[in-house]
Amino acid sequence: MIRIAAILMFIASTSTAAVAEDRPLMCFGTEPSWSVDLTESDLARFSTPDGELVFYQGAGNRPDHLGETLWRGAFDEGGDLVVWMRDSACSDNMSDTEHPVTARVSLPDGQFLAGCCRVVPLAAKMEKAEQVTSALEGPSWRLAQIAGKEPKGLASLERAVSVTFVDGQARGFSGCNNFTGGYQLEGSRLHLGQLASTMMACPEPGSSIENSFQKAFAGSLEFTIDSDRLLLSGASGESLLFERESPPQLDGSAWKVTNFNNKRQAVIGVIGDPDITLVFGAEEVSGSAGCNRFWASYTSDGNSISFGPPATTRMACAEALMTQEQLFLAALASAVTWRVDGNVLDMHRADSERAIWAISQ
Repeated sequence: MIRIAAILMFIASTSTAAVAEDRPLMCFGTEPSWSVDLTESDLARFSTPDGELVFYQGAGNRPDHLGETLWRGAFDEGGDLVVWMRDSACSDNMSDTEHPVTARVSLPDGQFLAGCCRVVPLAAKMEKAEQVTSALEGPSWRLAQIAGKEPKGLASLERAVSVTFVDGQARGFSGCNNFTGGYQLEGSRLHLGQLASTMMACPEPGSSIENSFQKAFAGSLEFTIDSDRLLLSGASGESLLFERESPPQLDGSAWKVTNFNNKRQAVIGVIGDPDITLVFGAEEVSGSAGCNRFWASYTSDGNSISFGPPATTRMACAEALMTQEQLFLAALASAVTWRVDGNVLDMHRADSERAIWAISQ
C-alpha cells in the first residue's frame, strides 16, 4: 500500500539549532524489520516488509540540550514520525558490522522502534536521484485514474489525457486543451509552475475530465514510479495515476499537415484542396503536397530525422498552390527533429524553428 504525505512542516523552536551536517542516512532495525530513508533532508520514507511505504514531510534539528539529532514529520492521516539519532557505535545484531549512528523511532500508532543508521555515500545518493529523474522524464504518461477512480468517459476520448516531462518542461493534453509549463524536481517531489493552456471548449466528458485533471495537476506533488505506473499525489489528497505509453513510431503513421514554415520566419496555414498529407513507411514518406504527389526517403534515430530530396508528379495547378507546394517541400526537407504529442506531429528545424505541424489521420 502506498500512502503519500501531506505537507506539514515541523517548525523547530527558536532555542534549537539547525543540524550542523546534512548526512544522507538510511536507518533500519530488526525484530520487527523496518527502515527509514532519510537521504533527503525534508522527506522520510518509512517501510516494512509487508510492502507498506509511507512518506513523511518534515525537518531535522539538533537541540543543544539533547546532544542528538531529532527528525520529525507528518502525513495526511495525522500523527508524527519522530526519529532520534545519536552518533554512537551501533550493531545491527545480524552481522559484525558496526554503524556510526544509533536510532530510535516513534510511529504515529504508538510503536517505538530501535535500530542503527548507516551513511549513504554521496555517489549512491546522486545515482538514486538520477535514476528517479530518468524514470520520470522522457516517456509519455497516459492518465488512468484520478483519486483512485477512472473518470467517467476517459476511455472514450479521441485523444488520451497525457503528459511528458522533458528538460524542465511539462507538456500534454488535459481532455480539451494542450498545456505546457515549467517544473522542477527535488528528490521525489515534483514542483509544477504556472501552466499555459489553449482555450478551446469541448463537450462532455472532456470538459469535466479536464477540470478534475487541472485541479489535481498543480503545485507541489509527491511522485512514485512502480514499473510502468506513475502516481502523483498532492497535499489536498487528490492523486493522479498514469501508465507509461509505448514510444511513438513514425513507420505506419499518416498525418494531415495544417501548418508549415514559409522560410520567412513564419509558420503559415495550409490553403486550398486537396490536403497536404504525410504517410510514413519504414524508410520512405509520401503523400500529397497540395497539388502533386511526392515521395522522399528518410532516416530517423530517436527524435532526429533527415529527409532525402523529394520526387513529385508533374501536374500543374494554380500559381498559389504551386508556390505553397514548393514552400511545403522545402519546410519538410529542413526538419531535423520530430515529436508526437497525442494526435499531433511537431517537426523542427536545426535553428529550433517549427518546420511542420500535422494532425493524425
